[in-house]
Amino acid sequence: MALRLRVRFSKIGKIRFIGHRDVARVTERAVRRVGLPVAYSEGFSPRMRMSFGLALPTGYESDGEYVELPLVDSALVGTALVDGAADAPDALDAFDGVGTGVAARGPVIVCRGGTHAPCEHEPQVDAPSYCTIAEALSETLPVGMDVSAAVLTDGRGPSLQAAVRTCGWRFDIVGLDEAAAAKAVAELLAAGTVVTERVHKGETVSSDIRPSVEVLQVVGHSDLGAVLSAELSATPRVVRPSELVSALAPTYDMGKARRTHQWTCGAVGRAEPAVPSRCAQRQKETLSG
Repeated sequence: MALRLRVRFSKIGKIRFIGHRDVARVTERAVRRVGLPVAYSEGFSPRMRMSFGLALPTGYESDGEYVELPLVDSALVGTALVDGAADAPDALDAFDGVGTGVAARGPVIVCRGGTHAPCEHEPQVDAPSYCTIAEALSETLPVGMDVSAAVLTDGRGPSLQAAVRTCGWRFDIVGLDEAAAAKAVAELLAAGTVVTERVHKGETVSSDIRPSVEVLQVVGHSDLGAVLSAELSATPRVVRPSELVSALAPTYDMGKARRTHQWTCGAVGRAEPAVPSRCAQRQKETLSG
C-alpha cells in the first residue's frame, strides 16, 4: 500500500499571478528543503512524483489548493498511539487509511531533518494530521502560500483532479451594487439556460453553464462592489467565476476571485480532500495587491 501525504495550501496576494507550472516548481523546491521522503520516478532523469488538484487559473486566489506526495515505504517507522505508548511494530499494518485502528494516530514520518508524529491536538479518524510538516513547508514556501493541512492517505481511489466534483468561489463585481446583483442572481437562477462563450484552443465555444451553477448568492459588499458566493461544477468541465460574471452583468468586470473549497463526492458523501487544522501553520505576512 503506497501512502501519500496530502497537502492543502493557500495562494493569496501577489503570488496569485504565477501560473500552475510555477506553483509546481516552488512546491517541489519546498519539499526538497524540508527533506520529505517523497518517491521519484524511474529512468534516466528521475522526477519527484506529485499530483495536484484542479489547476487554479492565473490571477485567482485560493484557500484550498491540494497536492499529493507519495512517500517511500522506508519513511514510515512506527505508529504514534493516542496514549503515548510504545510504537507499533508495523506502521503500514497499524494504519489502513480508513481509521479502523482506534488507538493509533498514524505512522511516524521520517524526514531528512527528523521525525514527525501525527498531531495530538487534531485527532482525525480518516487521515492523521502532521502539523509540524505543514509548518515546515509553510516556512519554505513564498509569501502568499501557506500550508493549512498535511494528512496521510492510503493512496486508493481516483486522483484529486478526478475526485473533485464542485468548487466553492467568492468574488466581487466591480461597480455593481448589492440590489442590482441580487436581481441578476435571481434572474440567472430562474433561467432554464445560460449560454456563455469562451475561447478554447483558439476557437470560440458556446455552452450552457446553468446546470453547473449549484449555489449562487450575494453575501455582502466590498470596496470594489457586490460580493458573491458560488458553488460551481467541476465536471464535465470547470466553470470559472469570470464566465458567471459575463452572464450576470455583461457590462461589468470581475474584481478579485478566490476559490474557497474543492469538494469531492464519494462513499462518505460531500467532503473536502483535507480539512484545515487549527495548529497546522504559522501565518506569514501576506502581500496585498
